[in-house]
Amino acid sequence: MKKIILMVVISMFLGLVSVLGVSAAGHGMGRMLRQSTVDGYGLMYHILDMAGRNDMMKGMEGMEMPGMSSSPDITNHLIVIITDPAGKSVSGKVGFLITGPDGKEQKTLTMGMHDGYGADVSFKEKGIYKIKTKAVIGDKTLLDEFSYEIK
Repeated sequence: MKKIILMVVISMFLGLVSVLGVSAAGHGMGRMLRQSTVDGYGLMYHILDMAGRNDMMKGMEGMEMPGMSSSPDITNHLIVIITDPAGKSVSGKVGFLITGPDGKEQKTLTMGMHDGYGADVSFKEKGIYKIKTKAVIGDKTLLDEFSYEIK
């Protein structure tokens, strides 16, 4: 019961933080898209526009980073924050597979930063995007998927 209450309190705090546009670390985390639980792990998805992404990346120019792209097709930065069943941030490898309304796939590894994992993505076309996430946390593999619509 304590874990459920803790997760609710953390979720409410992070929801408030996303509405205000800041994270606990003081960095903009964009708009929250989704919150889910997979095998007791919490996953919270946020999306940033390119201005928010560039602001978050200040001071890291010139570094090679997985999940970052210089392509002119990039429109957003997708972030997932993953917490263990006790509500603590986790370390691992995370990737996204995004299928656009036209059937084209974007596959990217993410970069870990600010207690989350993020990657540059393209949501240029209007329609429904299917987003699949795979996270390998120690010996645990988490799979999640959802749809996101661009109007």
